[in-house]
Order: sequence, then C-alpha cells, then structure tokens
Amino acid sequence: MPNIFFTQENFVLAFPLLAVCSTYAFFKFVPLKIGLPIVGIVSMTIQARAKLIASRSTDEHIDKTIVKDLVSDEDAALAKLEAKADKKQRKAQQKIRERIKAERSKPVDGNKDPADDEDEGEIISKFAKGTRKIK
Repeated sequence: MPNIFFTQENFVLAFPLLAVCSTYAFFKFVPLKIGLPIVGIVSMTIQARAKLIASRSTDEHIDKTIVKDLVSDEDAALAKLEAKADKKQRKAQQKIRERIKAERSKPVDGNKDPADDEDEGEIISKFAKGTRKIK
C-alpha cells in the first residue's frame, strides 16, 4: 500500500510545525530545572560530534613520522633513478667529446701517413686470423 499522506515532501512542509509543537510540549511537560541542562548537554554533544567529524575528515590524525618515512623512501628512489640518468647522460656526452676530439686530431685523407696503412694491415690480418688456436 503506497503511503499517500506520509511522503518526504509532506514531511518537509510539516517540519516547522512539528518542531514548534514538540518544543512547546517539551518545555510544558518537563520542568525547567531538568529541561535546560538536557538541552545544553544535547547541544554540546552535537557540537563535539561535529568537531570530531571535522578533525577526522582532515589529515591531522595521520602520524607525521609515517608520512615522512613514506615520502623519504619515494624521494630516495627517485633521486637514485635521477642519479643513474645523469650518469648515463654524462657518459654519453664524454663519448661524444672524445669522438669529436679524435676526429679533429685525425689527419685529412690527403695527408695520410704510410705507417697508418701498415697498422691497418696488421689489424686486418689479426682479425682474419682470429683468436682460435690452430689444431
């Protein structure tokens, strides 16, 4: 059976009247010496609960040392990877500098020394011979 009379829209419209009537009934039937402390305790409980929820929603309850440890481990790993990348970059640049230096110091093809040809012949013969032992 659908609730025709008790819907959310009807409750929203009737809430102010219900609040006024219940407040009047509370103070009419409960003595003032008991009613005011109850209202104060309820309001303080609501405020304390709101503050507790607000403090839990922020990151204040997380231990700072745990966060520092986690972040420092990640930072150390990132620094290590960065150092490796820098080292590779320096090695590559050093090889490029050496190659450029060697090309600059190499004589032009027209001014080639005959001794260099003999060295190349020896290198080629060593390569052809290989490092295998003769059986």
